[in-house]
Amino acid sequence: MFIADRLIYVELPKTACTHIGKLLALVLPGEQRGKHNKPTQADFERRPVFLGSVRNPWAWYVSLWAYGCQQEGMLWEALTHSRGSLRGLGWRNAPFYAGRRWLHSLRQRPVEWQRLYSDVQDVQAFRTWLRWLHEPARQWDSAERFALHACAGRVGLMSYRYLDLFCHGSFRSIADLESLRSFDARANYLNHVIRTEHLEQDLLTVLEGLQIPVTAEQRSQILAGGRSNPSRGKRSRWQDYYDQASIELVAQRDRFITERFDYSPPKL
Repeated sequence: MFIADRLIYVELPKTACTHIGKLLALVLPGEQRGKHNKPTQADFERRPVFLGSVRNPWAWYVSLWAYGCQQEGMLWEALTHSRGSLRGLGWRNAPFYAGRRWLHSLRQRPVEWQRLYSDVQDVQAFRTWLRWLHEPARQWDSAERFALHACAGRVGLMSYRYLDLFCHGSFRSIADLESLRSFDARANYLNHVIRTEHLEQDLLTVLEGLQIPVTAEQRSQILAGGRSNPSRGKRSRWQDYYDQASIELVAQRDRFITERFDYSPPKL
């Protein structure tokens, strides 16, 4: 998180977090505390303005996979490394999850996932990775608690991460989309959301609304664009990774995100 006196920016992975944090640091004195973590109770008690960011889900999955092709990221680590160890599973805080995760790890096949991360240009590898990521039998592979949630068979990983990071409370027992929307409406703590497709203008709009001074030089730096931590080597158009089946998979699974932020599927 980027933490300033009046504002806290909470980072959903692969939504230009590093870049947004650097732009905020141009105009606000603050500090970077952790990465992709959730605010503490003390943070909420200060009552700052909370800022988050989102991205077109179809682009988000390509970025997440391409990052793994660089052998980076917690998801890549979980999917591609052998397990079986009893350590580091959170037995004290969540013994049921830890036990289930450990049992699953004994039959996990990391070599199969490794092959899907071997070539960032391979569109078929991406499509298989995307499908496997959302297959119920493989959802425990990710080492996330997504598989514990009743909605795991209906929503995508991006929607799960969004709700888990940006909302108070648990939605573990909520299975249907309409109830997830209601949960988000009452539990989401964000005051503003930056869409990465409109990053510069959305950020300037937030700063203006909060009456945070931005000099002409700072404005020019923000509008200069660019990214601070792009995935390397992937095809120039993320749309090239999709066929109709994979487009429809994201449309079905991440309908929560697409409808909430008015994202449209790519055209082939």
